[in-house]
This record gives sequence, structure tokens and C-alpha cells, in this order.
Amino acid sequence: MKLRLESFGELRLIDLTGQHVAFPEKGLLAICYLLDRYLQNRAGSEYPRSALARFLWDSHDNPDIMANLRKTISRIQARQTELGTELLIFTATGVRIKPDAFVCDLFELAEPDGDGALENLRRLVAVLRQDFLAVLADQSVSTRQWIAGQRDRHMAILVDALKTALPTAQSREDISLIKEAALRIFRDAPDDENIRRILLEAYESEGQLENARRLFEASRHGLESALDIGLDVQALREVRKVFAGSQSPPSVMEPLSDDGSRVPRPLPRLVLLPPGGMDAAGALPMLCGPLIEDVTIGLCALNTVSVVAPHTAARIAGHADKAELILRHSISYVLDTRLTDHALFVQLIHASGDEVIWAERFNLEKYDLISHRRDIARRIARELAGQVRRHETMRHSFEGNSAAYHSYLLGLRDVKRLSLPDIRRSRKAFREALQHSAHFAPALSGLSRTFVVEWLLTARGDRELLGLAEDYANRAIVADPSLAAGFRELGVAKLYLGDIDESLLALKLAEELSPHYADGIASYADTLVHASRPADALIKIDRAISLNPLSPTDYLWTAAGANFALGHYAEALEQISAMDDRTPADRLSAACWAMLGDTKNARLYMRKVREIYPDFDVDKWLSVVPFKEQWQKEQYREALRRAGF
Repeated sequence: MKLRLESFGELRLIDLTGQHVAFPEKGLLAICYLLDRYLQNRAGSEYPRSALARFLWDSHDNPDIMANLRKTISRIQARQTELGTELLIFTATGVRIKPDAFVCDLFELAEPDGDGALENLRRLVAVLRQDFLAVLADQSVSTRQWIAGQRDRHMAILVDALKTALPTAQSREDISLIKEAALRIFRDAPDDENIRRILLEAYESEGQLENARRLFEASRHGLESALDIGLDVQALREVRKVFAGSQSPPSVMEPLSDDGSRVPRPLPRLVLLPPGGMDAAGALPMLCGPLIEDVTIGLCALNTVSVVAPHTAARIAGHADKAELILRHSISYVLDTRLTDHALFVQLIHASGDEVIWAERFNLEKYDLISHRRDIARRIARELAGQVRRHETMRHSFEGNSAAYHSYLLGLRDVKRLSLPDIRRSRKAFREALQHSAHFAPALSGLSRTFVVEWLLTARGDRELLGLAEDYANRAIVADPSLAAGFRELGVAKLYLGDIDESLLALKLAEELSPHYADGIASYADTLVHASRPADALIKIDRAISLNPLSPTDYLWTAAGANFALGHYAEALEQISAMDDRTPADRLSAACWAMLGDTKNARLYMRKVREIYPDFDVDKWLSVVPFKEQWQKEQYREALRRAGF
């Protein structure tokens, strides 16, 4: 039975009558991947099983991927037997496709055999109306990178075909085809001046020049004209409603209306808050306001984010309760800016989770801000657009169940407070999220965190808590290997289980997956303290604090621990004094005061610890707290003994 594999839009297998044929999705994805290798390189030889497993699931030294592959192969072989056809052939060590056993829309991107330029373009336009693998339920990092590369290559093929066909286009039908191809390219590359020129000429030949102008105006200037509309706050309630040409699967991204049609969801809203101190003397503060407006105008040309106008942004920045206004105006992302010592510090915050996604410091001293202002603005706008797009893709992957997402946000709020009642309230919220969605990776990683924090706070050395933390972290990684939080929690659990090297590896992977994930970097720093590398830990925790300047308590606790290990006891106490709640660090405070020779303060904090944990035992505690080198454990033991424990 000859089957057809469709990979543009929904990935599916259909029979000759057009009916859907059930087949494991990972099998279809493997066929696409191997077929692409075959078409590009005529690489029809056997492909190693291990390499295919890494592509489908990512390894990260996870032994389960080969088990996953074996299960998938078993399902594929069983289904092929039922269908009476063989699309994939498996050997003991490899896999290869049978390209003559099926037809696929990817064949239509191959070199044409005698087709005219216009016919070739028409075929490509028909194939590329939808993005390659636009609807795919489960993707590894490797898969996403490959898909992105394929889409870029497909657009390059279409561009070449358009250039070839352009000189031969004569009739109205030909011009219409040229315009359709150019519009498809324009959707992905709105700044390409050659495509703009082709579109302009096509619209002009059809007598629709005004339509072209409106199209370009919407793309290039966005709502630039709407930025100067006076003080009418109501008129500013939404700056723009332009939706992305490429969205996540409709089942996740778009709800159904009463008539069954898809209703596009609004774009995420971004507000850029101008830096304080704008009324200070000098050219730098004077030019920073226009710089932020330039960034705003640049973002207005995008079709992936809705930007709040500068007037409203300034009103929010000056309001006593910024959080309330951000919530009231349904703002998803906040770019907070600060001007310090000839540098502009910017950090992008996801408002509902109070999560720092990206941060950067621009040294304005090396620029002539008057002449380079627009260049800096374009750089910031480009980075912002990419960060929001990546975060939205990840967020939509787990936001399809609104009840689960709501419970997750409640858990996220409480887990940041280092007290047992808050931690247990957070655990309850994460478990409620999992009742709505059993494979909800952020809630799984959140649950893992609650068990580690309880282990730290109770100081009883309960390995069952750590076992649960490790289990939920692994489940989070299986549910979504691209989510850095799962690897972060695995690293933390491994640390306290005594597997310091494995902890460092997991946290390194978390940082590679999300280089601006401040919480992950802070956990990496904590493990470096326990790995007897306190100097490296200070570098990491300084990076985390720079990404998240209004730092949570545990950041400062880690910084204090690193300073203690280095013998910088006064600096450690300074870090502890900056904590909102210093109670979790009372043991460390007692140790620092003892090492400084201040017996009175050391005894004071020792008694505070005894009030909460009357059965605290130094030797028992140190037997379960991992330190790679013995000197560090002895330093802590001596300090606690001096403090009176």
C-alpha cells in the first residue's frame, strides 16, 4: 500500500483516499529526518540507533533514551506489520528508510525535472503555505534546532525560485503567483528590501499600490503614529493587535468560537520602563529617554509582541504600585531599565511569574550616544524580540491547561519563601497543577524544589525527602527535556545526595539550556560552594544577582556561604543582613560571629537555632551536608563548636 507523508503543517500519514493512517509520531519524525538526509546527501545508508535516539530525545547523559527508542521501534514495527508495508527498516545497530515505499511533500522541494521556472515556483508556494512540522506535540532541543534550520533552508529555496521565475512572469496570473510567493517570504523576512520591492511592483501592476503601502506601514512603523496620542489613557489600553504569522498549534494557541472557527489569541504585551534619574544633569540621562523610545518604535514593527506606548510606560514607571498597574493592563513582560555609572542596565521580567528571563548591561561610555543611539536601540530590540519569542513558545507548551497554570503560579509564589508553612502550601499547589495535567514539567520541577527546601530547613538529614526531589526532577526532565528547571532541580537533589560531580553536570546543562536563568545559575553557585570551589561560586552568584538584582533570600545565603568558605566572615554577615528573612541563615551567622571572635553574638544566634531545632546536632548535620574536601567540613565544625553547639 503506497502511503503519503505530509510534513508541512500537521505531520501525518494518509492513504490514497486521503484518510488519516495512524502511526507513531516519533516514527514519522524519524522518517522526515532520515528522508532529509537522503534527499540532500543521497545518504540512504544505515543511520546509528544511538544518534537517532539523541536526535529524538536529547541525551544529556540520560540512559533512558535508548529504552525510549526500543519502545518506539517496537510500536513502529507492530504498526508496519498491521499496514503490510515497511517505511523504516531496523537492524541491531541502525535504521534506514525505504524512500520508494511512500511519497512525501518533501520530494517536491527537490530539484525540478524539466519544470518551467513558474511551474516550479507554483509547486513550492503550494507546499510552503504552512511551516514545516508546524504542529508537533513533543520536541527535543535537537529536533527544534533541526526544524528551524529546515525552515530557513526552505525559505532560501523559495527565494531562489522566485528570483528565477521573476523575469519570465508576464500574465496577470503570473504576477499573482509572484506576489503570493513574495508575501510568503515577507511573512518570515519583513525587512528584506528586495522582497519589498517585488511586492511593491506586483501590487502596482494590479492597481493596488495603496494595499502595499498599508502592508509596509504596518510592518515597518507598527503603531509609531499611535505613540503620540496625548494623555488619553483609555486610548492607550492596547497599543496594537497584529498577530504572528507563525503560531503554536491551534489546539493550544487558539480557542474555538461559537461557530467553530479559531479565534486568535492576543499577543503578549510588553512595557519598557524608562530608567529613573532622567532629570539628572548631563547628556546621558537626557538621551536615555529617546533611546528607550527608539527601542519601543523598533519593537512596534514586529508581529510577535504588543508594545505599550512610551507615555503609558512612563506613567507606570512613576507609579507607587507598579505591580498593580502591570496586572490591571494585562502586561506579560516588563523591561526594567536603570542608568548607573555610564551604563544602561536592562532586565526582561515575565510579569506573572516574577521571573528574570534576560538581562544585559550596555556600557554607554564607549558610544557616542547621539550618533549610535539607533544602533543600540536596534540591538536591544532584536534581543528582546528573540527572548520574548522563545519564552512564549515555552510558555504556550504548558499553558494549554489554564487550571494547571494557575495552580503552578500559586506554587511558584510560595516556594520562594523559605519557611515550612509556605513550602508545604507551595507543594499543595504544585500537586493540584498535576491533577489537572499529570506531565506538567514546571509543576514537577517545582515539587522537586519543595522537598529539597524542606530538607534544608528541617536539618534532619531525611534522605527520603531527597529521593522524592530526585524522582520529581527526573520526571520533569522526561516531560520536557528543553526546560532548564528540571536539570536545575536534579542538580540540587544530587548535591545533597552527595553526588557532587553529577550535580555540577546537571547544573551546567541547565545553564546551557537557559543562559539567563538566574535561579539556575544561583543553584550552580551553591553546588560550587559544596564542591570546595568558593571563588568560582562567588563569580556565579554575582552573575545570578546581576540578572536578578532584587535577589531572593537563597541567593544571598549562597553568597554568604561562599564568603564563609573563603574566610571572609564579615562579608558573609553583610550578605546575611541583606536577607529579607535571616532565620534560615542563623546557623551560618553563629558560625561567622564565632570565627570573628564575637562570642556574644555567636551565642545569640546559636540560641535562636536551638529554639527552632532543639535537637540540632553538629556531627549529624555535617555527616549529611556534602563538602567535596574535608577542610571545608572541618572549618564549619570548628565554627559551630566555637558558637556553642
